[in-house]
Parts: sequence; C-alpha cells; structure tokens
Amino acid sequence: MGSILKKILVTGCSGLVGTKLCNQLLLDKDNLVIGIDIKLNDKRLPLDNENFVYQKIDITDKDKINALFELHDFDGVINAFGIKGSPIRAKEKPLDFLTPSIKGNINIIENCHKHNSFLVFLSSVGVYAPAEVFVEDTVWKTLPSEHDWFPSWSKRIPEIYLEAYKIQHNWKDFAILRPANIFGEDDNFGEGSTVIAATIKKVANADDNTEIVVWGDGTPTRDFIFADEVSNSCIKVLNNKQNITCNLGSGEDISIEKMVLGVITASGKNLKIKYDTTKPNGDKKRKMSIDKQFEYGLKNETNFQHGLTQTYKHYYNNIKNEII
Repeated sequence: MGSILKKILVTGCSGLVGTKLCNQLLLDKDNLVIGIDIKLNDKRLPLDNENFVYQKIDITDKDKINALFELHDFDGVINAFGIKGSPIRAKEKPLDFLTPSIKGNINIIENCHKHNSFLVFLSSVGVYAPAEVFVEDTVWKTLPSEHDWFPSWSKRIPEIYLEAYKIQHNWKDFAILRPANIFGEDDNFGEGSTVIAATIKKVANADDNTEIVVWGDGTPTRDFIFADEVSNSCIKVLNNKQNITCNLGSGEDISIEKMVLGVITASGKNLKIKYDTTKPNGDKKRKMSIDKQFEYGLKNETNFQHGLTQTYKHYYNNIKNEII
C-alpha cells in the first residue's frame, strides 16, 4: 500500500448493513476499512482483502474504543451497530436494546468529535410515533409508539446527544440517517428475527402444498428497504460529508400480506396462509417521507420483489441448513 489510504471505521461490521458497507467501501482501492464487531461473519466479510482489518471489539468497551481511535486517524465512521429483534424481545428484554446502544453510541460519538472524524449515524424508523407518513422534523414533537418504546429510545438518545454536540460545540461533522425496515441477505434469520427474515425462514422450511401461519390479519403496512440501498446511501453521505437528518425508505406501502405472498412467490412453492388474529398486528401503518431523500440524491433503486427474491435465494442456498 504505497499511497496514503483513507481510513474508515465500520461498527457492527458483521451485521445486515455492516457487511455490505465493508465490501462496497473496498471497491474504492483508496480506502482502508477497519471493521469492528463482537462476532465475525467470516463468510461475508472481505477477509482476504489487504485493505480490510477486522477487530473483535465490544462497542460498549470505552477503553478499547478510545484506544482504537488513538491508534487510527479515522477520516470517517459509519456507525452501523444496532440491536435487531422482534417486538416481543423488545418488550420482554428492554435492557438488551437500551444498555449497549446508549453506552456504545456515546463512545463512538465522543471519539468522532474528539478526533475530527465525520460520523454517519444509522438511526431507525422506530424513532417515529404512529403517523400516516413519517417526516424528519416531527420526531421531537411526539413520543414513540408503544410497540417500539425501548428500541426507539435506544436510537433517540444518541440522536439527541449528537444535537447537543452541535449546540454546545458547534460540531456538524455528522449525519443522521433513519432507515425504514431493513432486509437483506445478512439478516438475522435465527431467534428474535424481524418480520421478513422470520417469514423467509418459515416459507423455506415449509413443505409444498401446506399452510403457514402469519401473525395478525395481514393488513398492516410497512416501508421496507434493501440493505444494499442503505449501504449505498451511507457511503454517499460520508463521501459528501453532508450534515443532514434524512429518512431512507422506498416510499411504498407494503402490506404484511403482500410481503408474505412475495416470499412465497420467491420460493416457487404452493402455500396457503392462515392468519392468527389472536396475535398482535403492531402499528397499522409505517411509511417514510422520501422528499428529503430525493433532495439529497439518495433515491431507492431496488425493486421490493427483486430484493425479496435475492434474499430468499441466499437464505435457501446458504443459510437454511445452518439454522434450526
């Protein structure tokens, strides 16, 4: 490596968005990517690339994060760390969301400010209160949905911490991106998985000409975004060093029924759906305003069914037999 490379830190590098980020950042041979996580995704991370370094570091470990920033003069940081899980997990184990997110994100924010590293902070659709459309500047006028109460605060608190740095230190070297419901090949298909991953697993394990059970009545709608699109937007914002707060969504209402039918279509199976209406629906509607997204040149390009089919095929061919 003869030339001076641009050093970029990716937190949560083994996760759904983190793996995409590491691989896409390395398409630019001038980048040196440091990926940290408490686990290693050795099948999806570019471990054979000399411009990639993986380190097993817990983001909540203040001393190790401080030492990491002292060792590397990071030009940019993409904070893709996050706790994913079902609404039931969030309700029963709220500290699993709050503790690591608040401690870890504050460690990253403090060091980015101290070392002049531009930060792209990945927040979440969960910060919003129930509404017809989620608009960026409405968050602090409302309280989160009861269905997302603890996960929401795990993202809202780091967001307001960033705003506090902006006020007190006039620090503007950060962007806040709020993705819709993310799905993709590196999702968690095991315990505590979210709706698309859980549905893919259920359909993949179902025998042809049988029935699958879906919670609720299928009518709630969600805004889903493919992980590749989130990664592309993070990199674009980092390269342009845009001090923005912006949604990342498709702007499309996808009902749970349409999503399930899409997974069945991707599988090529003939399956019937039984709706268990004794189980909760969650919020009736979640749709992102994408006006600012268009304004900042972060348009979603991936067709929902295409992304769904790609994710299903990856799970079926590579993961299905590894997860019980």
